[in-house]
Amino acid sequence: MANRKLLSLSVALIGLIAPQVASADSITVANNGGAAGAGYREAYYKPFTARTGHTVVDDQFSQELAKIRSQVETGNLVWDVVSVTAINEATACDEGLLERIDWSKHLDPKDYADVGGFGQCGLPNNFVSGGLVYDSKRYGGGETPKTWADFWDVKKFPGKRGLLYRAEQTLEVALMADGVPPADVMKVLSAPGGVDRAFKKLAELKPHIKWWKSGDESMQAILTGEVVMTFAWNGRVGMANRANNRQLKIEFGAGHVSGSQMIAVMKGTKKRDLAIDFIKLASSPEPQANFARAIDYAPVNAKAYAFLTEAERATLPAGHMKLASLQSGTVYLDFWLNNGDALLQRFITFAAQ
Repeated sequence: MANRKLLSLSVALIGLIAPQVASADSITVANNGGAAGAGYREAYYKPFTARTGHTVVDDQFSQELAKIRSQVETGNLVWDVVSVTAINEATACDEGLLERIDWSKHLDPKDYADVGGFGQCGLPNNFVSGGLVYDSKRYGGGETPKTWADFWDVKKFPGKRGLLYRAEQTLEVALMADGVPPADVMKVLSAPGGVDRAFKKLAELKPHIKWWKSGDESMQAILTGEVVMTFAWNGRVGMANRANNRQLKIEFGAGHVSGSQMIAVMKGTKKRDLAIDFIKLASSPEPQANFARAIDYAPVNAKAYAFLTEAERATLPAGHMKLASLQSGTVYLDFWLNNGDALLQRFITFAAQ
């Protein structure tokens, strides 16, 4: 028995320390790296290797579609499985860069109803919400910000605000501050006058904004008191609280922007079946819960929440999805695919003025 346990551990470790060269018995998975990559290794790679005997070669993908295109177009595939944003999944699928798979034959669609269901090629693997974050200790027992209107109210709650230096997500938040219900944000933003309305609302707060470009920057600003509240991603909030023994709170009730990170099979991989097996494991309840523990990104499989404690669920958007502006669906994807580049340039110009 002891020898069998040692063998299982050895096999699992091989999956983590394997050289960056795939073999017939390995599968190569590309993810976002960093804390997400660590979560993949702990929650997905270890159990996959332990259960199947196949090692996992880990690689990083920074969401540059050119890297997927070059592999597929040359036929020189490095990856078998790739983690992609919803927009990249839709784009890559349309371009024939990912395998089209009917995931309803492998997984129960009802478990994914709250996150928009499956894509044409990939399926959600985890989702993260960006919301209103403040330091609960700062306000003691006094009134705290509850809405995006409060976030904009610098007389009621004096101090700098942190916002993401990006059109996407920031324009959605501005519309929520202007009274648009989260579920209607994309409908309003994509309608005539919607973009102008969002920029007008941003202009009201602009003198009080500190822009941030990374999750680390968002947390540094609020932990040091440089801002009194910020838009931030829920995974970062949970990690910051644990690492710094702080009491940052994310106010999901204000409305939040929630998007899924997708997982898909590279077009033309010779390990298609093995790739599907990996994704099925990474989509099962317990590994999903373990991933959430590693990085506080929410599970997409509804059954995973049974494996999480109440404290572990506290910084996850579960139970608040009716208050989310979802980064999925036809309206969202069409709008940002068609207007993203132009709006980014307009946003950069706006922020610099």
